[in-house]
Amino acid sequence: MTTTRIRPVLPAWQPLPETCACPPMVRYSCGHCWHEQCLDCGFCAYGGCVCHCTLGFTPSEAPTGGPEFYLGAHHARWLATVGLPLCVSRRTLTGRRSLPRAAEAWFCDSGGFTELSLRGAWETPAHVYARDVRRFHHEIGNMRYAAPQDWMCEPQMLAKTGLTVREHQARTIANYLELKSIDDQLPFIPVLQGWTMADYERCLTLYNRHGIDLAAEPLVGVGSVCRRQSTAEASAILTTLAQAGLKLHGFGLKLGGLAAAADVLASADSLAWSIDARHSQPLPGHEHASCANCVHWALRWRERVVTMLHGPRQMALPLAEAA
Repeated sequence: MTTTRIRPVLPAWQPLPETCACPPMVRYSCGHCWHEQCLDCGFCAYGGCVCHCTLGFTPSEAPTGGPEFYLGAHHARWLATVGLPLCVSRRTLTGRRSLPRAAEAWFCDSGGFTELSLRGAWETPAHVYARDVRRFHHEIGNMRYAAPQDWMCEPQMLAKTGLTVREHQARTIANYLELKSIDDQLPFIPVLQGWTMADYERCLTLYNRHGIDLAAEPLVGVGSVCRRQSTAEASAILTTLAQAGLKLHGFGLKLGGLAAAADVLASADSLAWSIDARHSQPLPGHEHASCANCVHWALRWRERVVTMLHGPRQMALPLAEAA
C-alpha cells in the first residue's frame, strides 16, 4: 500500500539537491513519480522528478530488439530526473561546479558541430577533453559511450574550416587514437566521417590501416548524416556500412531518418524535438513562450519515436541497390 505525504517546504536558504538519495518509501499523492523516489529530501517536491500523472502518460519502453534511443537533452539535471537514456553534450556539462548523478545510461556528445561552427576548429586539447570526460564518467556515472572530438564533413562545415573531407577524416581518427592513448578505460567510440559513400568507405579503410577493426568495436558512430536533405541517401549510407558488420550509432537523426534506418542501427540520438517545439505552439497550460526546453514536450516527442520503433518499417536499401 502506498503511503502519501504532504510535500515538505525547504527553507529558502537550503540548496536544492541534484539528485534524490532517499529510499522509495513515499510518493506523490497519485502514488508514483518518475523515479519512484520519495519526497523526504524535497527533491521531487521542487520539480526534480517528472510525475506520470502530470505528464499524462507512462513513457513506453523502447523495443528489446533496438535500436537504443538516447533522447537529446539541454539540461544537466535531466540526467538525474528523467530516468531514460539521454544524450548530453560536453558543452552542457563543462564548467559546472557540481554534477548530477545519472539515473540511467547516457551518451556524452562532443558538441563538435557547435565547436566547429563557432571557431572553425577544435581549440580544446585532447588531454583537456579526456579530463572532462573522465570527470563526467566518475562523478555522473552511468556513461555508456562518449564521442571523440570528430570533424563533421558537411559542405558548410568544410567552408567554415577551410579543410578537405580527407583532412577532417584524418583529424577525426588521430583524435580517437590520442584519446584512447590518454585513457583507454573511457568509453570513447570511433566515428566514421564523410559525405559520399566513397568517403565513408575510405574512412573505414583508414581505421583498418591504423589497426582498428571497427567490426570488433561495441559501437561505431556515423557522422554528417543528420543534416542531409535526402533521408533516403542517409539511410542508404547507414545500411551499406551496416553490411560491413558494424554496430552503428546515428548522430542527431530526425524522426524520418530514424524511421528509415532503424533496422540497421544499434543506437541513435536526437535533439530534433527541440526544433519541433520551437516552431510550434506551447503545450496547453504551459506559460513559456515555447517548449524548446520543456521536458514534457521532449517526452511526448520521444513517445512518437518509441511508437515508430515498435511498429512495422520499410527496410532501407544499401546505396548500390538504392541507386
